[in-house]
Parts: sequence; C-alpha cells; structure tokens
Amino acid sequence: MSPRDTQPVRMGTVEPHATAVVDPNPRRLARMLAGVGSLWIACALATALAGELGRPGGIDLIRPTFSELIFTSLGARLVGISMIALAFASICIAFALVDLRAPADRLAWVLITGWTGALVLAAIFPMAPVGAPPIWHDTLHRYTALVGFICLPVAGLRLARRFRTDPRWRSTVALVRLLSTASLLGIAAFVATFIPIDDSMWLLGARQFSGITERVPLVTNIALLATLAAAVLRADHGIPDDQDTLP
Repeated sequence: MSPRDTQPVRMGTVEPHATAVVDPNPRRLARMLAGVGSLWIACALATALAGELGRPGGIDLIRPTFSELIFTSLGARLVGISMIALAFASICIAFALVDLRAPADRLAWVLITGWTGALVLAAIFPMAPVGAPPIWHDTLHRYTALVGFICLPVAGLRLARRFRTDPRWRSTVALVRLLSTASLLGIAAFVATFIPIDDSMWLLGARQFSGITERVPLVTNIALLATLAAAVLRADHGIPDDQDTLP
C-alpha cells in the first residue's frame, strides 16, 4: 500500500441551514403568468380611467363610488370589464406564485381566491341606485365587494410574514405589508362613511367621502397585485427545500 493510499480522509461539515434547490431551467411559466397578469392590471386601470373620464358631470373621485359609474352610459359597459380584468390578473399572479413555489400557507391561497371570486360576483351583479329600495343583487354586490376588499390585504399580510423566511422575496416584505395595511385602513374608513348617524363626525356617516375612501383600498389592492407580479418577474430560481408553499 502506497503512502498516498494511507492519507486520512477529511470529512466536510454539514451546514445546519437549509439549502436551495436551483432549477436549471428558468421557470418561464411563472414569468409568463406574471407578465400576463401585469397586462390584465393595465387593462383594468385603462378601462377604469376611461369610465372616470366619461362621467357626464366630470371626474368626481370624492363622493360617488366606483361602482356607481354603472349609472353612466360609458361606465355601464366598462365597470364590469375592469373588475373582470382585475380578477384575471389576480388568477395569473396567484398561479405564478404557485409555480415559483413562493412561501405561503393555504389560508393565503383561499383569501386570494375569495378576492377573485368577489370581483367576478360584483361585476355580474351590479348595485342599485343610491337611495333606492334594497334589491337582492344590490345586497350581493355590496357584501361580496366588502369581503373581497378584506380578503386580499389579509392575504398580503400573511404572504409578507412568510416572505421574511425566503431571501428571494425578503425585499418585498415591507412594501407588501405597507400596501396591505393601507388597504385595510381604507376599507375601514369606507365602511365608516355608511354608518347611519344623524350628525356625521370625522368619517362616521360622512357619505360625501365614500368615493375617495373606496378608491384608497382599490388603488392599494391593485398596487399590491402589481408588487407581487414584479416580485415574481425579478425572483431568482433558488427554491429552499424546506419552505411551505402555496398548494
């Protein structure tokens, strides 16, 4: 036996932290879905802006809600299209997160699904004119929209908590949390304007501010979706092998 054969073998140490499994093939499906979702967001914004600009009395973002645009000739055609486009954007971005194995729990997926379904229902079943007797489709529109507006920012907060554990998504945590919190505060302010009190106090019962308080969570939710789409587009493909992911 030669001296070379008797050399001691050095054993390597095993790092305790999780390793990343790198996909040799870029996840083109995730990037494609995020890109398509971004296009749907642009479509939703364009149709919404066209509806606002086509209001006969001019743009009014303070008092009338976005849903009330259906009582204008142009808005009647564009409001539903804008909501459906945003629903398609949400579906694309959600499946992009799934394909990229973004860290998330099942509840986040359920909440995003709830937001998407609420958009579809709100688009199909329009609201009734303000002051008109309540109709079943008006009630369905209002409550499904409210549930949807709550679902997405709560999902965003849950995603932000999980994103902290993955270096691919850690840079988006602060913005996702900020947008989600702002959306929840906005929807709380919106609901406050409908509280039936005789003398309005701050936003309580201040129906004249329903439009602007509705548009705050609407804009922040769209920004949240755009942030998630951008995170997918710039995320690398190292997938931690011990992360919980969307189902």
